[in-house]
Amino acid sequence: MKYRTLSPIQKNQIVGMRKAGMKCKDIAEVFTAPYSTISTILSHWKVHGSMESLKSQCGRPRKLSERDFRVLCRVVSSNRRHTLVELANLVRVSRTTVRLYLRELGFRNCIAPKKPYLNVKYKADRLAFARAYESWTFEDWCNIIWMDESSFETGKNPRQIRVWRKAYEKYNWDYIAPSFKSGRSSVMVWGDFTGFDKSPLVTIPSNKRSSSDFVTIVYEGVLIGFYFLHDDPEQLILMEDGAPVHRNSLPVQWRRAYGIEKLFWPANSPDLNLIENVWMVVKDLLKHHSRPNSKLEMIEKIQSVWDTISIEWLRTLISTMPYRMQAVIATGGGSTRW
Repeated sequence: MKYRTLSPIQKNQIVGMRKAGMKCKDIAEVFTAPYSTISTILSHWKVHGSMESLKSQCGRPRKLSERDFRVLCRVVSSNRRHTLVELANLVRVSRTTVRLYLRELGFRNCIAPKKPYLNVKYKADRLAFARAYESWTFEDWCNIIWMDESSFETGKNPRQIRVWRKAYEKYNWDYIAPSFKSGRSSVMVWGDFTGFDKSPLVTIPSNKRSSSDFVTIVYEGVLIGFYFLHDDPEQLILMEDGAPVHRNSLPVQWRRAYGIEKLFWPANSPDLNLIENVWMVVKDLLKHHSRPNSKLEMIEKIQSVWDTISIEWLRTLISTMPYRMQAVIATGGGSTRW
């Protein structure tokens, strides 16, 4: 027979009956409860003098002691790259249990964002740049010629790094996966855009990557026409990153000869370069195409995706620049979500 749980009032009544001289057997008959239950209640009352700790407990007891819980908090906070197996072995419970405790603390096992390495100088330059242009409006940013080259390759599957972090720590330097510039790809293309137009896409052959080749293929091949076809070219400002091919004396002399102004650009700042977002979208859209069998076919697919990008979408992208400046200032020159 299943007996109902005795309420705190009934437990106090049991103690009162015992004080009045009733036997445990008689009290059990009054409450239709087992003799052992009455005996347990009275024994607890004799030891503690109270019924408080006899309140019914909901759910299973916690598997980690307070000490183990503190150890888990300390270990995860000191090294966010511990695996779930390592943490489970440390506190001697299952991985599922560790995951539940970490969720209780606000931690999620997430992929570390890949961001360029930022030393003290890089952060200072980024912060100075953001403060210099934080007052620029959407119209000001529309007059920037956002230009860059990008490499494309197939079959690339970089290893993902997972870290334990809280929701607001996503772009904290300690919990991101730094990326460094390295390697070559099978196809390199170049493009640019403003808030009013975008250029044709240019393919840069693998054997023509010198400064003189860049001036011939990009500057004289596309940029000069794109620049001077604008209604008011003097309002345009060129944006280029610090790649060696852009800093060589030949491109510098060419820009001076045509009076083209260039925007100072802080190193390792792809999150501020809008065309990086464009390349990311192009690469993402290429995933929906069949895998190219040759360089020529790859170039054709890249070109087809580039042609689908609208000026309206590019203007929406440009409208994020004031917010990017604010984000850089808020992080003291650190990484942002873009």
